[in-house]
Amino acid sequence: MTIKEDINKLRDKELFNRLVKTRNIGIVAHIDAGKTTTTERILYYTRRIYKIGSVDEGTATMDYMIQEKEHGITITSAATFFYWKDYFFNLIDTPGHVDFTIEVERSMRVLDGIIVIIDAANGVQPQTETVWRQADKYNIPRIVYVNKMDKLGANFYNALESIKERLLVKYIPIQIPIGSENEFKGVIDLINLKEVYWVNEDGSSYEFRDISEQNLEQTMNIRNLMLETIAELHDDFMIKYLEDRYTIDDIYNALRDITLRRDGVIVLCGSSLKNIGVQLLLDAVIDFLPNPLDFINIEAFRVNKDLQEEKIKINLLDYHHNSKTLALCFKVSYLPNVGRVCFLRVYSGKLEEGSAVKNANKDVSERITKILKLHANYIESISKLEMGDIGAALGLKKTSTGDTICDFSDEKIVLESINIPPSVIFTAIEAESKAEEEKLFKALERLAEEDPTFRYKINEESGQIIISGMGELHLEIIKDRLIRDYNLKIYSGKPQVEYKETITTKAQGEYRFSKQISNKLQTAYVILQVQPIENGVKIYDEVSEEKIPKKFIPSIREGISEALVVGPLAGYSCINLKVRIIDGEFDPNFSTNLAFKVAAYEATKIAISNANPILLEPVMKVEIIVNEEYLGNVINDLNSRNAEILEISIYQQISTIVINKILALVPLREMFGYSTTLRSLTQGRATFTMELHSYKKVHDNILKSILGIF
Repeated sequence: MTIKEDINKLRDKELFNRLVKTRNIGIVAHIDAGKTTTTERILYYTRRIYKIGSVDEGTATMDYMIQEKEHGITITSAATFFYWKDYFFNLIDTPGHVDFTIEVERSMRVLDGIIVIIDAANGVQPQTETVWRQADKYNIPRIVYVNKMDKLGANFYNALESIKERLLVKYIPIQIPIGSENEFKGVIDLINLKEVYWVNEDGSSYEFRDISEQNLEQTMNIRNLMLETIAELHDDFMIKYLEDRYTIDDIYNALRDITLRRDGVIVLCGSSLKNIGVQLLLDAVIDFLPNPLDFINIEAFRVNKDLQEEKIKINLLDYHHNSKTLALCFKVSYLPNVGRVCFLRVYSGKLEEGSAVKNANKDVSERITKILKLHANYIESISKLEMGDIGAALGLKKTSTGDTICDFSDEKIVLESINIPPSVIFTAIEAESKAEEEKLFKALERLAEEDPTFRYKINEESGQIIISGMGELHLEIIKDRLIRDYNLKIYSGKPQVEYKETITTKAQGEYRFSKQISNKLQTAYVILQVQPIENGVKIYDEVSEEKIPKKFIPSIREGISEALVVGPLAGYSCINLKVRIIDGEFDPNFSTNLAFKVAAYEATKIAISNANPILLEPVMKVEIIVNEEYLGNVINDLNSRNAEILEISIYQQISTIVINKILALVPLREMFGYSTTLRSLTQGRATFTMELHSYKKVHDNILKSILGIF
């Protein structure tokens, strides 16, 4: 529903004005594309900071963790807020490394729009594709900023083509660069037909000039292409364009509609490091990216008394004017001298200091002790968060990532949660002494709360503590945090692949539990069925209340979930299956929640064992950029690693130097230590990135060696 259609519902003009002038945005990109550098300039030009920090020097405002300063990369998403031209911005700077993709995922879940940054020399890179798919999943409008126009090899037009070829979207450049590499001087505004130059060293002053004669012909040609693309994507503008009666405002309005509908993507350019282009990027956010009122109808789930979820549409203005609170916790963090902080997006109503709220997912009441706005790791206490706000709260002790916060109305509404990708790698760790073990478990619990892709468990056979994550760097950062942040001395083994288990056929399992516990007989009987599905794990309650009362279903679900953590083949967690609770029995005198939990646990184990279980291994999509002279060596090495080579193409050509791109699928077990091997094969003249592509069945010979370990 548009703002115009909903304006009558906005009885509070102050609310309307505030929301129209609010932008909740994020910055996403491949690693080293310049996200944090761009954010640093944004904060400087909006007077949020008064000195520009540097990623390389470890002084960037948003990279506040010790590990971020040392590695020169963003590890955790950081939030800040500022004003630009009377508009209020909430901004989240996200990591670019694939090991920390959950930070992008959960930020995407609560943002209204995003800036996708592309390196002008490299174009669209693997993690750019990943964040683009994440934005598609949450239907987030976006604009593209081609950064590093001053870099050797920078080519704005090649970057545009990579957007079309790899992101499969129509691009609409509204700027073109004046020069490139060390000749990059400024940008040409194609909408207003002006050249823009930044005239002082820190980039805080810039001026508009008429198009010079030498740039005029190219500018008009590209502007005409821009107008044709807009007309192609926007019917109303097409009519005005064909009749030659469009205005500058018509161009802006059409571009905004195209952006909100995600029919095409606006492209700008600049060099954040050289302080060129950032202010116009902020203007583009105001002009083209949505405010909280642009998408006022959202999807949610209504939970009935039988715990069944029904997908519904909610009009947030109706909700807000009925004084109903609806918020989503998208991140939990432990801040020094502050404690446990829950980051929240408020969709309706308000959250106030001292107010009592309900966690809809866990059906428990919580009390907010303090409301905060955060600028990286600096906090500012405020009295409340209102509709459209992003902020944080203290006091929510039981709330986790993905939980819905609401009021105490009879209707139970749960917002769509956050997708948590599976871990792909693990290692064993141990504390220096038994006395330190309790401290270690407390630290692991906190880290797992902060990062849902980090998991830990105790190996029942060896007694070792197993930690799992998204990659070698992810686990290295976790271990470093245990040592530095929690003052622990730990020992760890070599990283190993986190295999998964699944089933290939439908099967049934049943278990009758009957045992004397604390001088009381406890009984339960559960029959369930498992079958393979494409993605995820689903649990369905299909048993009648006469057989098993609904009050026992949560315990049964808990038992099933615990059983899926340790598969029957090699003890890895189970994925890609559906569990149906189809029958059972209860005794009104002796059945208990504990009994049903145990019965469900054992029945699940039996069913999975009967369903022809198999072991799955993670397969990585690997992209390698290598000089042509070393291409043969790299391909031979990939073949020795059981790689499936998908594509070999020319990535870039600078004078007589040809740089190739190799795209391949490689089992993760073959990729440990690959960076060292690649450096050796290419004399350090190649780079690679990889991300999880899929899981595939482990070959029988590999399966035997894995099972031999256990």
